[in-house]
Amino acid sequence: MIFVISAPSGAGKTTLITRLLRSDDRFMFSISTTTRQMRHGEINGVNYYFVSEEEFRRMIDNDEFFEWAEVYGNYYGTSKKEIDRIVNGGKFPLFDVDIQGSKNLRAKLKDAVYIFIIPPSKAILKARLIGRQTESEEQLNVRLKHAADEISEYKNFDYVIVNNVLESSMVKLRSIIEAESSKINNMQTEVNLILEEFDDYTT
Repeated sequence: MIFVISAPSGAGKTTLITRLLRSDDRFMFSISTTTRQMRHGEINGVNYYFVSEEEFRRMIDNDEFFEWAEVYGNYYGTSKKEIDRIVNGGKFPLFDVDIQGSKNLRAKLKDAVYIFIIPPSKAILKARLIGRQTESEEQLNVRLKHAADEISEYKNFDYVIVNNVLESSMVKLRSIIEAESSKINNMQTEVNLILEEFDDYTT
């Protein structure tokens, strides 16, 4: 299974993903490459691979990305090496991408599960963005404008979670994962192993 989680900036996506990864070892986080500046508390190679714009463009020219996009003047992308790292580790890839990135992934990963996290209101989103203390007033207004455009894209996702109360949102996220894991196409191997035990009765 592959899960792709997107959200407007400040909707709480990172917190939900962090909690999920801590509680479910079936998943491995797909670390994106970006040209944006590192924020306080972030670690290169953990939150993102931070590179210069020149290095990012070199990676584009060398066809090293599975998908990439420009967002708020910065570049973000998922490298092919990163996907190989997760698959070779025997884990389910978990993507944290922006709206444009999710569109790019859907064009290539049609069977993945696409989940959209949105804030319960404009006022709450604004308060969360202000609380981060990472944006100027101008940047804040730009993000709010983009948030309206992004939320209108909700129909392009399989599931929508309105992130009002964190614990309730986590319950919904885990419920989606368990429901998807029980779908027929994800259960074939397990069911076939059980049927092998009934060989004497099914021939």
